[in-house]
Amino acid sequence: MLTELIIEICECERRTETVRKLLSQLSQFEPYAGKLFYQVRAFKRMDKSRCGEISYQDIIDFMLDNDCSLTSLEASYLLQYLDFNRDGRVTYTDFAKQILPKTDLILKETAAARDSYFVLANKTLPNEVEWGLFKILHQELSNFKHLKIVKELCKESVQQAFQMIDHYQLGYFTAQHLENYFKSNYIQYDKQDISAFFHASDRDEDNKISIVEFNYVIKPFHPSQILKDRERAFYSTPKKYRRIDNSPKPQNSFTNVRSKQFIYKTPVKADLSQPDLEVQKQHLIQQSDFNLIDLFYQQPKATPEMKFRKFCKTILPKNVPPNYQSKPISAKTYQMMLNILRQ
Repeated sequence: MLTELIIEICECERRTETVRKLLSQLSQFEPYAGKLFYQVRAFKRMDKSRCGEISYQDIIDFMLDNDCSLTSLEASYLLQYLDFNRDGRVTYTDFAKQILPKTDLILKETAAARDSYFVLANKTLPNEVEWGLFKILHQELSNFKHLKIVKELCKESVQQAFQMIDHYQLGYFTAQHLENYFKSNYIQYDKQDISAFFHASDRDEDNKISIVEFNYVIKPFHPSQILKDRERAFYSTPKKYRRIDNSPKPQNSFTNVRSKQFIYKTPVKADLSQPDLEVQKQHLIQQSDFNLIDLFYQQPKATPEMKFRKFCKTILPKNVPPNYQSKPISAKTYQMMLNILRQ
C-alpha cells in the first residue's frame, strides 16, 4: 500500500504544479505587493491584517470570498500546506515557494520579477488572478481529501515505510534510493514522478528526505501539528529574537532597549477587585473565540515566560482538557487571559 500512496502523492503534486504554471503565465499575476499600502497583490490579498503573515482566518476569508466554505480541519491543513519551512507561520517566502512553479524556473523568475499594479485595499485581485490563486488552494484541498483516504488504508507505520526506502539506514533517502525502491517493486515510473515527490516532501531543499519530512507526507494530518511546529520553531530561536505574538514589531523611535528591560522586570500587581481565579478561568473558556494556540503566543512580556503545558495548566480550569482549535481572538478574551496571568 505504501507504493500506491507514494504514486498518489506524486500525481497530486503534478496536478497542483499544473495550476501553478497556469497562474504564473498570467501577465497580471505578481506574487507580492509594493511598499505603498494600497498596492495589493497575491500575498497582500490574503494578508488582510498587513502583519506580514497569512493567518488561519485569512485563509477562511479568502476561500469564502470565492464561494468556498471550509471546515476547521481543511483550513488548518491549508495553513500547514502554505507553511513551507514548518515554523507554524506563513510568511511571503513560504507563500512564494508554494504558489510559484517548482519545475519551470524561467517562468518562476518571470512571475516574481513582474512590475507592480494598483488595487485598492480590501478588494479582490483581477478575475483571472483571483481565480488562479483560489484554484491552487482548491486543488490542494482536493488532494488532501483524496490522500486522506489513501493514507488511512496504508497499514505500514512511518518508521517501517521509511526503512523500506532507506535500505542502507542512512537516516534519509535520495532520488536514487526512491528509484531503487520503485525498481525493486516493479513499479512503472518516470523522472517527473521522482521530482514531484521531492517537491511535495523536501521542505529544507537539500535533495534528501529525512524521516521528519517523510512523516509529514505519509501520516494523516492533524491540527496539533501546527502547534508543534510553532513550539519547535519558538524554542529553537535564540531568546532575544523570539516573538510572542503575531503582530508586527512596533516602529517607535522613542522606544529603547533600556525601557523594554525595565518594563519586563517590573512586577505586575494583581487586581483585588477581580472575581475568584477559577471563576475567571471558566468565563475565559466559555468565550466563543477562545483559542489556546494564539493566546499562548500572545503572552505579554510583563508576565513570566512559560512553556505550553504550563500555560495550559495556568489558564484552564481543573479537569478541563486542552482544545487546539485555532480562531482569531478578540480584545475581550485577551484581557481575560491577562487578568488570570497577573494573579
